[in-house]
Amino acid sequence: MDITIFTVFTSFLWVNLFMGLIVFLGRRRGFYRNFSLYVLLMLILLCILKVFVVVEFPFIIVINSTRFMIMLLRMCRYPVFTIDIGSIEFNIVTGYIFVIFSVTGTIIFAWKNFKRCSRICRFFDFMPETKDDNVNEILKSVKKELNIEKRIKVVIHNKIQSPAVIGYFKPVIILPDLEFTKGELKGILLHEGIHCKYKHVIIKFIVEVIKILLWWNPLVHIFAGEVNKIFEFHVDKKLSALLNEEERESYLKGIIKVIENCQQKGELSSIAIGLVEDNDKENMVQRFKMILENMYSKKHTVKNLALILPVLFMFFASYLFVIMPYGEPTYEDFNDGAPVITPDCYIVKNEDGYVIYDPSGNILLTFKGEIDEKYYYLEVRESGQ
Repeated sequence: MDITIFTVFTSFLWVNLFMGLIVFLGRRRGFYRNFSLYVLLMLILLCILKVFVVVEFPFIIVINSTRFMIMLLRMCRYPVFTIDIGSIEFNIVTGYIFVIFSVTGTIIFAWKNFKRCSRICRFFDFMPETKDDNVNEILKSVKKELNIEKRIKVVIHNKIQSPAVIGYFKPVIILPDLEFTKGELKGILLHEGIHCKYKHVIIKFIVEVIKILLWWNPLVHIFAGEVNKIFEFHVDKKLSALLNEEERESYLKGIIKVIENCQQKGELSSIAIGLVEDNDKENMVQRFKMILENMYSKKHTVKNLALILPVLFMFFASYLFVIMPYGEPTYEDFNDGAPVITPDCYIVKNEDGYVIYDPSGNILLTFKGEIDEKYYYLEVRESGQ
């Protein structure tokens, strides 16, 4: 196995294709009615895998690009300015500038996110666990129902706008200081408990890492937002199977209370999984309809297989190809002292082929065969002229 800049670039194209597909399918509301959510969840995992597993196998098939990759390479090699260090000159090209710009941004965003996450985690780690018997009793029953054995701490704080779960090894469920009924609390705690059970927090963390690494790519930010929405639909699906009709209605009433309490997106959005990831009206209406009409109970095995198989094929195919530039190299590509052919040069034909001379009569290049059409613009002289 090997890895080159062209392997990375090809992988980047595939990652964008996967992200675009996830965003496209995730925004088709009819998709949730006709297909299983596991198709989207599988796509998310395959996309993450493609980001971090960038390899080139021995049986790779090379796709030669004579235009796009050549143009891209020229753009990357375009000199912007020169730095003189003693007797050595360094040409700073656009490719170097992009790499420096990208890495610098990644370091800045990583540091800012690390500081924010550390501050928030320390804050809630020191916050006292709620003593509300009602909340603790419901949490105990929820953990039993979801078969969760690890300890989950519940914190109630008046600065929190929406219920959320933070952390995986030491999960903390954060609740706003609102008056919830028992039915609403059960739905909300089940919601956050399902996030814990299915490791959504870990996947969201990995997606945030991808956002930091590829912060300059707008599609990554759209993809991250869509992942959050898909997680909410996944939780609603699992929750709908555990609640009866009356309990589902109480759960939705709890969501309405939270929406009314939410005014803006807070700092928790990047490290926590919340009950309400956004206040998008169309998205919330869709979630409500799916729960009230119990659409999650429908199974479409044949349709799911018809979509899963092409997706898996596309994923494995992404490791079969690599795009590489293909073209005749110029002499400048080999070394700085290579001969340069100008319009003042001329050609002299001989028995075997032809010779290219510079204006001073010095031999530049010797060829066999007929004159290449790319040199037709040069003057052809007789030998001895």
